[in-house]
Amino acid sequence: MARALRGSKSLLIGVLAQNITSLFHSQIIVGLNEAAVERGYRVFLGHVQRAVNIAIDYSSMFEQSHADGILIIGELTGDRDAFDVLARQHRHIVTISDRLTDHNFPGVYSDSALGTQLAMDHLWSLGHQQIICMTDTSLQDGKLRAEAYERYMHEHGAGDAVRIIYTSRSFQSSLETGRLFFAERGGELKPTAVFAATDSIAIGLLQAAFQSRIIIPDQMSIIGFDDIDFAAFTVPPLTTVRQAGIQMGFVGANLLIDMIEQERDSSKVEDIILKPSLVVRESTGWLS
Repeated sequence: MARALRGSKSLLIGVLAQNITSLFHSQIIVGLNEAAVERGYRVFLGHVQRAVNIAIDYSSMFEQSHADGILIIGELTGDRDAFDVLARQHRHIVTISDRLTDHNFPGVYSDSALGTQLAMDHLWSLGHQQIICMTDTSLQDGKLRAEAYERYMHEHGAGDAVRIIYTSRSFQSSLETGRLFFAERGGELKPTAVFAATDSIAIGLLQAAFQSRIIIPDQMSIIGFDDIDFAAFTVPPLTTVRQAGIQMGFVGANLLIDMIEQERDSSKVEDIILKPSLVVRESTGWLS
């Protein structure tokens, strides 16, 4: 702070985290902290629970501490004027993970459309055509993945089988949604696979399948999206689309620090879109 008062950089970065309990966001925090420490910066964290008014309170504290810039992890909800306050308080802002649409901040994101295609190609190659999508549309990326799923099904001649089930991405909510889904599984279309828009939804479904005595993947294939650390340790281990959260955080922090050190305004910096990859484990299998 004393250095900042003298007109030099404080070497402090503020982080506004939408949900510090998110396992995927935890990966991002690890990556951004590694990048910050590597470049001589320190990080301080605010948990904002998606509310932009709380974010502004933290942002004001960051401003008083002379933070050189801020990183926003996940989506914030609020009106446009509130986001403009953030932009006035901080010249350098980068968002990571979920997309903040219509704001003049660069972001580091995973390509949701490509990730969905990887998931659907995998299920299709195993013979699955009766595929449903479970998503949380409170997330912009959740909407994008559902749209990409629906587009894929239509393009592959399976438009009549399109079915999107909406749930929260929490383990408990997806478990409850999964119980209802498996209870009515004998419906007319009889889906054989589920594309879950997040790993937390997929993991809730795995537990619901266990409670409903549905054998995965013999009776139903399930694929997730994120590759959180826990995904490799579910029963069976979860097939998923890897977003590489640590890399996302590392790239985002380096982008912000480059902006700070090169005196580049947020509005003049382009997004960085990272390519996801498919991780095949044991929760998907051939259609029997």
